[in-house]
Amino acid sequence: MKLQDFDFRIWNTACKKYIDDVGLISNIMCDLIHSATDIIEDFEIKLWTGIYDKNGKKIYEGDIVKTKSPYDCFLAKVSIHKEGTFYLESKSRDYIGSLIYLVKDEGYDTEIIGNIHENPELLKC
Repeated sequence: MKLQDFDFRIWNTACKKYIDDVGLISNIMCDLIHSATDIIEDFEIKLWTGIYDKNGKKIYEGDIVKTKSPYDCFLAKVSIHKEGTFYLESKSRDYIGSLIYLVKDEGYDTEIIGNIHENPELLKC
């Protein structure tokens, strides 16, 4: 992914909603840089994976996706590994595989069905 492709959205924990308006995000980022740490706790930055789902929607860290392979269909959370790669995590929090490998190389069909903040019930066992 090139720098010009870099994208993210912000989850506002206080308002319980995503912020993806560029102007609003830049104002928030300025506030975070110049503010006390208590404001920082109100926001979570969710990175774009560089991958689109089957409907053309950007897949972000924290999204819940329905993934189909030729042999299986499952729900998974998109997580970021400590080394910076994105992977799929099962309902039981097990590692499924690299998002890029499964979607790009193996041709898994992936669709966003929610996210961990607005639809946490989708990941309950």
